[in-house]
Amino acid sequence: MAKKKANIHAQQQKLQAVQRRKAFMQKLRSYCAMIGDASWFDLIPEYFRDTVYYNRGTSFTIRVEEGAKITKRFVKILYAHIDEEMKRETVELLPGSGKRVNLFDYYQVIYPLEAMLLTKRASFRGHETFRELYDSAEERCLEHFRQIVNIIYCACYVFCDLSKHCLYTFTYNRTDKPDHFSGRDSRDLDSRKRQIVTIGTLPLDVRHVKIDGERRPVCLVGEVRHHDNISTIEPSEVLLQRLRIPGAKPGQKAPVYVQQHAVDRIMQRVYCALPGLVASLIFKAFSSKRKIIPSGKNHYLVECYYDDMKIGYFLAVYVDGILVIRTFLLITHSGTPEGRKLEELTGLQQRDRAYLALDDLRSLANSDIIDDPEVRKIFIKAGCGSILEVCKRVKWGYDDGWLWDRTIQNRELSKMILEYIRLGAGDEDYFVNDD
Repeated sequence: MAKKKANIHAQQQKLQAVQRRKAFMQKLRSYCAMIGDASWFDLIPEYFRDTVYYNRGTSFTIRVEEGAKITKRFVKILYAHIDEEMKRETVELLPGSGKRVNLFDYYQVIYPLEAMLLTKRASFRGHETFRELYDSAEERCLEHFRQIVNIIYCACYVFCDLSKHCLYTFTYNRTDKPDHFSGRDSRDLDSRKRQIVTIGTLPLDVRHVKIDGERRPVCLVGEVRHHDNISTIEPSEVLLQRLRIPGAKPGQKAPVYVQQHAVDRIMQRVYCALPGLVASLIFKAFSSKRKIIPSGKNHYLVECYYDDMKIGYFLAVYVDGILVIRTFLLITHSGTPEGRKLEELTGLQQRDRAYLALDDLRSLANSDIIDDPEVRKIFIKAGCGSILEVCKRVKWGYDDGWLWDRTIQNRELSKMILEYIRLGAGDEDYFVNDD
């Protein structure tokens, strides 16, 4: 019985090997037609095609640095994300041709073909037909490398979680050098080109500061910078002069830290689909030198933007020589200048706002406010027009950086807001003045 199972398994492996080879040759034929025409595939001798196949590129492997606390689940998520991006992003086949191949197929099919065409002993009748391909091979290879590195960098970036007090790092390596051309029989070789992604972590500084009479843990905010496979952390900083700290010297800076409460509030009120978006929002608020508004002694409101749209403010406090992000307020919150203006225009008090869930992006996106001209006018007059654009992007799937619950029905929020306004204004008709 065991022997029978082994034979069946061996037969299945052979069948799979035949199917893999057939699929590879179909891709090779297709790309030959894209480069020139369908006859170009037939110009390549069978032994040469076999050599290209046995030197084919493979998918990538993710390894974890020794000592790095990275779960198998995270590796699986990261792999799926990178794999999807590799199959979505493309590189141009020939300069100026407009014909493109995705990064996965390039490394599996085109790259080994180029490598073997460039091998000095790899010459056959019709070899010169492919000159334009192998003459531009180096530039295409570098472009592929740059795109892959950028994909991995973005993947590590968007999945970083400040609550884990670390940032993810990576190195990317590939076996660029094919085996020597071995003539007409290379079927005994396994010289496939492999890509290896090694993931590690860089710890973020965690310290305890006294806030509201209690010592609380806070975590440094920063971004990873990669150069020549060396990773370092660039901390988020703010000039003390911008905080109006007495005695601050020109150029003197304070590092930016964040409480876990603030991270939780951003995830709750903005509904980030990707945890790295939290770190990005904070980092860019200071690297882009967004407006900082004093809000009491050593307390500040720091503008928070997503792309060019203001979505709210970080509430921060300067303590023990650092700036600590304490919480996040959506732009419609009563603790923001725009939120107070919205309150003046609508008469909605805190309990009303809580009932209507006006300080929750998902609630707003799951409503009809972007379609009601009267409510839109109120929001724009209050300075909250940018949140309507964000709602539009979230609702219609223009951006995958947010969570969007499509099971929630379209709330008639506009009608509820206008009813509140009219109730507050008695029987008089309500309108917003243009001046």
